[in-house]
Amino acid sequence: MGREPAEPARAVGPGDATGAESHYRQVFEHSPEAIVVAQDGRLKLVNRAAERLTGLDRAALLDRPFDTLVHPDDLAAVVDRYRLRLAGDSDERSHAFRIVDAAGETRWVEVHSRLTTWERRPAVLSFFVEVTERERQRQTAAELEHLLTRIAAVTPYFLFIYDYELNRDVYLNRPVPPALGYSELESAALGPYPFDRLCHPDDAALALERDRRWREAPDGAVDAVEFRLKAANGEWRWFRSLNTPFQRAADGRVRQILGVSLDITDQKRSEEALRRSERLESLGLLAGGIAHDFGNLLTPILGHAELVARKLAAESPLHAHLDAIRTAAARAGDLVGQLLLVSGRGVFEPRPVALEQLVLEATAMLEPVLPAEVALRTELAAGLPEVAGDATQLRQVIHNLVGNASDALADRGGTIVVRALAVDVHRDQAAVLEMRERIALGPAVLLEVEDDGPGMDEQTRARLLEPFYSTKASGRGLGLASVVGIVRRHRGGLEVDSKPGRGTIFRILLPLARTAHEPAASGAA
Repeated sequence: MGREPAEPARAVGPGDATGAESHYRQVFEHSPEAIVVAQDGRLKLVNRAAERLTGLDRAALLDRPFDTLVHPDDLAAVVDRYRLRLAGDSDERSHAFRIVDAAGETRWVEVHSRLTTWERRPAVLSFFVEVTERERQRQTAAELEHLLTRIAAVTPYFLFIYDYELNRDVYLNRPVPPALGYSELESAALGPYPFDRLCHPDDAALALERDRRWREAPDGAVDAVEFRLKAANGEWRWFRSLNTPFQRAADGRVRQILGVSLDITDQKRSEEALRRSERLESLGLLAGGIAHDFGNLLTPILGHAELVARKLAAESPLHAHLDAIRTAAARAGDLVGQLLLVSGRGVFEPRPVALEQLVLEATAMLEPVLPAEVALRTELAAGLPEVAGDATQLRQVIHNLVGNASDALADRGGTIVVRALAVDVHRDQAAVLEMRERIALGPAVLLEVEDDGPGMDEQTRARLLEPFYSTKASGRGLGLASVVGIVRRHRGGLEVDSKPGRGTIFRILLPLARTAHEPAASGAA
């Protein structure tokens, strides 16, 4: 408030007091700032700018209670400041508040005030500048900032501004480590810029590289980059970041980039699962065609072998050759059956199956033939609901998976666990399945076969379920492929969870058998 009205001044140079008073009066009246003196809560002196600001003439303003001009929401604060001035407070800061003019319009003013005297009694001198437009812009900016803060808080994206000269983010809408499962202490230990310690070494250089991508990048250009960050559980999560130039140095170089990053791990898994499913579907069609044609070739071979056998004398040595033909044809028939299962064309008559009893029977048959160093145990939840399926094919699934686990443990020994429990399939769970296009959300039975063997790397796991792929020198690659075919026919879901040194878990979700009052399924898959 640091200005006072001119006190009755002595003449400046030659002349009299009237000339000086006239000079000060001119300054007072023509000031662009509204100037008022208030005493006892009423206006005692106002200038022309005060008339323009309030829309009231001088006659209406003089001796008017000043609080009639103040917006009701600001009145208490204005009255408090008026009283502080009268009490001698010398705070030089300006204050903004709202007034209501003669037309009822609200205007923002910024005021500087201080203690003075009027007719030898204390009064408050105030200088007002209208700042309505400034306050509107400030309010708009505050609302926009609040909106952006709310958006930044709820968006699934990480919003950031990266400064290449400082080599760190200067803005981030929320910290990344907690989103990756790190505790508060672990996050603090990663330091102020955890990206360097979390990013995969193969991706860090590309994610942060500047010169090639930004040297000629115009404003508005968007660059996409994908990278991996290490989660607290050791998993590498994939992120995609879209970046654009945000601030440039004096020489035009991009100094800061604005970016948005999103965790796309589940998207990548879904895309890979879809590609795998399409690949398996194509291979299944191929296997089905081979099985069909191969089966047609076996029929005449067996038929002619029987005709020859009937023509031969009982003591003919050729019977041994015919028996070899029949044995080879029978084995070929088994192979045809496996190929039909892979293709999903095998005979399928779904009936209610008690999976708990089926697991007990299958493991009882398998346990005696497993290597001595391999232990087999079951973990079965009580009261499992029946599943809709073919008991023979589901038994083959258990045999194939336990046999595969036994092969993995052949050189080191270990434990195989077959477990079954009731679950409720939700959308997120279905999204990570190797096969999920046929699985229905809701109640199901989960069948798991787990081993504590060496596990598999990503390349092996990615091809594990393909027909004709095998890691064994003598393998045909149809055991696990037939599991895929059986699960597909049962409208189930399949997931393989395996990492080097952490064993392998096969998870199969099977739909429940329908009760008598439920509608029947709409045919085989």
